[in-house]
Amino acid sequence: MAIITACGSGRNKEFIHSVCKKLEEKGHIVLIPPLHNIGQYADDMNLEGETLLWKGATFAHLNRIKTANVCVIVNPEGYLGVGSTLELGYAVAMGKLIISLQHDNELARESLFDLVLECEDVEMIAERIDTLLKK
Repeated sequence: MAIITACGSGRNKEFIHSVCKKLEEKGHIVLIPPLHNIGQYADDMNLEGETLLWKGATFAHLNRIKTANVCVIVNPEGYLGVGSTLELGYAVAMGKLIISLQHDNELARESLFDLVLECEDVEMIAERIDTLLKK
């Protein structure tokens, strides 16, 4: 059993959640990113309030990365946005094992992945990660 933090773009929220669920079914503790719409909470806030919401969500997720043994980069079609790049950099700085689903066209990011699964099938992803972590 490992403690895994999933990272990825909010535009892939449903896919990230399905990967997390399958990893939990394998018996791993999975720390799920706060992929919510902060805008819905900030409707009546000024810029300072909205900034504080984003800061809190960001620090909470960085703490998830710090807590985990493994960081799984959920990047269907190789897409990583600005936030996911920040998560990747922090995971590297924390010395975490980084498993990516797909290669990245940006060599600076690609070089930071420890393992690339080259897979987007949820069942297969969970099986491969589970097998890797049991070695």
